[in-house]
Formats: sequence, C-alpha cells, structure tokens
Amino acid sequence: MKPVLSFLATSILTAGVAFNAHSAQSNKIDLPKIGETAGSTLSIAQEQQIGDDIMRQIRRSEFLMKDPIVTEYIQHLGYKLVAANPDALGRQFRFFVIQDNSINAFALPGGYIGLHSGLINASRSESELASVLGHEVAHVTQRHLARRLEKQSELSLPSILGLIASVLAATQDPEAGMAGVAATQAAGQQSIINHTRDNEKEADRIGISMLSAAGFDVRAAADFFETLQQSSRYTFKPPEILLTHPLSRNRIAAARERAELYPKVTHEDSLDYSLVKSRIQSKTLINDKEVFRDLLNKYQSNKLKTTEEKYLLAELLKSKSRNEPAIHILTQLYNDHPGNQLLLFTLAEAHLAHGSGRKMLPMLEEQLSKTPDSTKLILATSEIYLNADQPEKAESLLLRYADLNQKNPTYLSLLAKAQADAGHTPEMYETTGQYLLLLGDLRTAKKHFELALHATSEDPYAQTRIQARLEDVRLKIRAMIEEGSKR
Repeated sequence: MKPVLSFLATSILTAGVAFNAHSAQSNKIDLPKIGETAGSTLSIAQEQQIGDDIMRQIRRSEFLMKDPIVTEYIQHLGYKLVAANPDALGRQFRFFVIQDNSINAFALPGGYIGLHSGLINASRSESELASVLGHEVAHVTQRHLARRLEKQSELSLPSILGLIASVLAATQDPEAGMAGVAATQAAGQQSIINHTRDNEKEADRIGISMLSAAGFDVRAAADFFETLQQSSRYTFKPPEILLTHPLSRNRIAAARERAELYPKVTHEDSLDYSLVKSRIQSKTLINDKEVFRDLLNKYQSNKLKTTEEKYLLAELLKSKSRNEPAIHILTQLYNDHPGNQLLLFTLAEAHLAHGSGRKMLPMLEEQLSKTPDSTKLILATSEIYLNADQPEKAESLLLRYADLNQKNPTYLSLLAKAQADAGHTPEMYETTGQYLLLLGDLRTAKKHFELALHATSEDPYAQTRIQARLEDVRLKIRAMIEEGSKR
C-alpha cells in the first residue's frame, strides 16, 4: 500500500486538491473503466470522461457555490485567460467556486478548475486572481496528470482513478483532506516530488505568459506567492494551496525574474472583481452583528464612501430581509454605474424578494437587448416572469440559450419549472432528465427521459433527440453496473 500513498501525495500536488482516506471511502465515486494499467498516457477523451464523472459528484455537494454572479464572473475571467493560450483553444474548460474560507485552487481532469471562495477574498487584485487561474489552466494544457501517471506505470489505473476521485473529500472537508496530504507526503519518492516541482515551474512559466497576453499585470503571480507566504508566517498550518502547490523563495524569485521579460502593464481592477469579493464576504459576515452595525451607522451618517462597502451593506440588508433599504442603496449604486449587470442582477434580486419584481422588467429587458446571452440577466428576468405568472415568456427566454447552459444545473432547473408552469410537460420531463444527469442521478434521469419519450411533444425532433439521450444514459448505467460487479 505504501507506493499508492506515495503516488497519492504527489499526484494531488499536481491536481491541487486534498485526499483523506476515510473521507474517500465515505464519498466513493464510481468512475468509468478506462483500462488496466497506467503504462500509457491517458487520452484527452479519457481525461474528460474522468473529469465529467467527478464533476457530477461535486455538483451534488452543498459546498459548490451556485451563485450566478460569482460563477459567471469566474467563468469570464477564466475564459479570458484560455483565449490567450493557443494550447487551450479547442479544449473544454469550466470554472467553479467552492464555498470555503480556506485558500485553495485545483485543476481536475477534463478542464474543470475550482477555486475556494477564501482564495478570491485573499487576492489583492484581479491580476493576482487571474494568475491563479492561469496557473491551473496551464496544469490542464500541459497534461500534468497524464504525465504523472506515466511515472507510476506499475499502478493499476482503476486504483489511480479511485484516488483521483477523492477530490470530493477535499470539497467537503478541506482541513481533514490537507491533513491526509501532510501525513502521506513524507513518504513520497524524491523522483516524483521533483517531477511535481517541474510541473509547478512549467505552470508558472505558461501562466505568466497567459497573464501578459490577456492584459494583466505579470508581476501579480509573484505578488500572490508573497501574500501566501506572509499569511503562513505565524501559523502552524499553511494555506491549503501551499500544501498542494509547493512554494519556495526560489520559485518567487523565478516568477519575479520571468515577469521582467514582459512589458509592464498597470491593470485596473474591474468593478465586478470588487463587487464579487464583497458578495462573497457578505456570506461569511451574515451573522456578524458588529460589522453590520458599523456599516449601517457609517451609511446613515454619510461616511460610507466606497462602492464595495455600500454593496456589502446592501447584501447584508438583503440577507436580513430588509429589502427596502437594500433597494435604495442598490438603486443609487446602479445610477452611479449604469449598465453594470452585476448591480442590475442584485437590484432585481432585492425587488423580487420585496414583491416588486415587475418594476425591474423594463431595465432587464433593455440590458438583455444589448447582451442577450448574459446568463445572470436571463435567470433574473425569467424568475420575475415566473413570479408574474408569465411562464411562457420565461420558457421562451431560457430556451434561447439553453444549449450554452446545458451544463448549468441552476439554468436547467429554472427551465424545467418554467416548462411545468407553462403546461409543457413532455419538455419538462426532458429538461429534468438533463438536470439529473448533470448531478449523476442516472436512474432517475432515465425515468424522466422515458416519460418524455412516451409523451406527445410539438417538437418534431424531440423523439430522435430524447431517444439518443436515453440510449446514452442506459450505456452509462450499464457501465456502472459492470464496473461495480468487478470490485
């Protein structure tokens, strides 16, 4: 068993996630059978298959942040970096956030990249945050996971896949997971540890190149390294990201030297970056009466000056169902920053909770005419349509961009509700099946596809499409049963 633990400790350094043996058993993930040994590199399709399966489990976790504002911001920031890396083009990338105050980030097989909310708050600039995403994108494009498997060819691939699947333990108990890494890392073989350091160097180099190409400040990577080092100077337990991504003075110096090779750019943080940080902070401060009282007193005495502080107060007011003063603050902010979709979405949330959602429809519809594919505005507008007993409008709006959001459970859930309220039952069955499939509930998804197949739909292509979905889920169930019988 010792070689497995040695591999585990270092393979997770590449993936950027933690493992805990007990948690892995209690959060077992069934993975597709790919082969018998890791003697040859995993194909991109195989990596994707593993990543898709792990992500289905993570989507079911209560720790996955489903906030449309945070999710869409991180996606857009990540895609900006992907667009600046020729090696990333043509590959699927999905960025997501785990609700956890610890500082961590990780890349999964198949281009899934996760950040802990604590890392977003710990960043001091948008360039620092982008530097972390760029680093993780580089781990994916350079196929560090597959290259690591080549180093451990004596391990059976099913065993390796079981270890990779334990990433779910880190999303549910990061502290315990990191303890597992710390305990097993000591047993790691030096050759594999060196390979990990090489991976980190390569990811740093490519990440900084991406930062420059995307217009960010290339000095931010080293800046964030120093932030992490400072934060762990007087603590026994360093930030999780330092356990999964080894850091040294040489690495910081190398990042500084590499940054000097690129033109200096002063990148101004976007307003959305600051607002997203405030929104995340509001979730951790929701029960902090002292902070709330201090913000409220400052606002009432006209001493609350920054947009971020005003937005934080509005979020805390919303959380306490004090929607009227929240609407007042958010309206002022939106007037100061007209067209900002994040503020518009938040204002719509407050109006909807206050029972005055219809007032927002003209503003939302106007913005949607300018950016019709904005997921957060589509969701906000659809919610108000449903609340106003206009499910057909909600369904029509959601269907326009359903293909772009076919891996967004929140989007599919709302579409299914709109279809149900509109009396379009066959379509509701199909959408619910897609939603359940994303969450890995294969058998219930199969039942919904069967109901959709035997129902009467006005869509002439429905039967062919649903039959294909049904056949796909049946194959997945069959593979799962066969794999289970071999264990």
